[in-house]
Amino acid sequence: MGAADGAVYARHTVQVQGFEVAYFLGGRLENIAPVLYLHGLGATGRWDAYHMAMGTVTRVYAPQYPGWLEGAIPEGLDTVEDYARLMANFLDEVGVGEATLVGHSLGGWMALLLATQQPERFPRLILIDPLGLDVPSAPTADLGGLDDEEFATSIFGRLGLIATAEPNGFGAAWQNVRQGPEFARQSKGRGMAATLAGGSYADDTLTRAVNALESDALLVWGALDGVVPPQQGEVLRKAMPNCQLTVIEEAGHLPMVEKPETFHRVVRNYLIGLEEDIPGVTRS
Repeated sequence: MGAADGAVYARHTVQVQGFEVAYFLGGRLENIAPVLYLHGLGATGRWDAYHMAMGTVTRVYAPQYPGWLEGAIPEGLDTVEDYARLMANFLDEVGVGEATLVGHSLGGWMALLLATQQPERFPRLILIDPLGLDVPSAPTADLGGLDDEEFATSIFGRLGLIATAEPNGFGAAWQNVRQGPEFARQSKGRGMAATLAGGSYADDTLTRAVNALESDALLVWGALDGVVPPQQGEVLRKAMPNCQLTVIEEAGHLPMVEKPETFHRVVRNYLIGLEEDIPGVTRS
């Protein structure tokens, strides 16, 4: 997909349960169920490269959670379950029935809730470093209890300088990830996620329900994720009968940011049913 294709991606708003939900919609109208992409801790407020990668093969709906960009949870949305319910009702409002759920981090928690509650509606899942699992041997980090340095070390596979694209689209600049906009977005979102989770990221009811989930699923994990340890991916793979686990080397909690080309290839291959060996990726 080239830069010109970005013009087919448009921003919309819809009223859901009395909340205004902004969302992006775009991609190809193919014989593949549309994707509902549920973002993680950080909302960018724009189309990202991974949305467009999925959009090369299917229609993509990417809502922004109410309050997320502003950094304030609206009254009436008090839990992760509340937001998950809002996202299901969002699909009703935009006229989508069956969909492929793609959820990252907090969005992965919502995706698991929706898939266990409406398995017939969501026959395929892509879960990227999801929160919400109860794995005592490899617990999720306490997002509310981490200081900024600990949080940065947890979400990024490595700290230091990375090349980021210039706003005009030409060339790149070196930027310290700890001081960059991605860290700022993730940091703001983790406080909101901690509030919604009420200090506990281990949903034992959900974890038990996953054992009965027969949806076809792809798990994508950063090998260096310090927020949700990769061991949780192994637990989830063993719990779900129709599941494959893909681990991306040298990536933390944000594989789509740290290893974008690899991430795009992994996700796109799953959507179109292509199996191939990818450098820097292990599958089980």
